[in-house]
Parts: sequence; structure tokens; C-alpha cells
Amino acid sequence: MLTIDQIRTYCEHSLAAKFLAGDREGLRRLQLALGVLMDAAQAAGDHTTYAHFRSLAAKAADKREALENGS
Repeated sequence: MLTIDQIRTYCEHSLAAKFLAGDREGLRRLQLALGVLMDAAQAAGDHTTYAHFRSLAAKAADKREALENGS
């Protein structure tokens, strides 16, 4: 079974890969997916996981903005 740690690790790697590839749309979709995961964690009362996914979502937004401003 897939664990929260595996999902977080995948998202972190995906964020880096999408940024390096200049994939703005991929970063947008990742940010949206992380928002869903944040909602799930919050509904479950898991504040630590919520905070981690929120941080990743913010990083995805920042990376996407950096690509947009660099164009």
C-alpha cells in the first residue's frame, strides 16, 4: 500500500523535475493535486501532513511563478 511518505517524496521529485523541464502546466496540476491532499489531511485531522502538503503546494506555486516571470 502506498504511504503518505511515498506520496510526499513523489511530489517533491515531481516538483523538481517539472521545474527543471520548464513545465508550467505540470506545476499547476501538481499544485491542484496537493490542494486535494491538503484537504484530505485536514479532514482527517492530520495537521502535520496538512502543513507539509501546504508547503509543497506553495513551492509549486513559487516555481511556476518563477518560470512565468523568467519567460
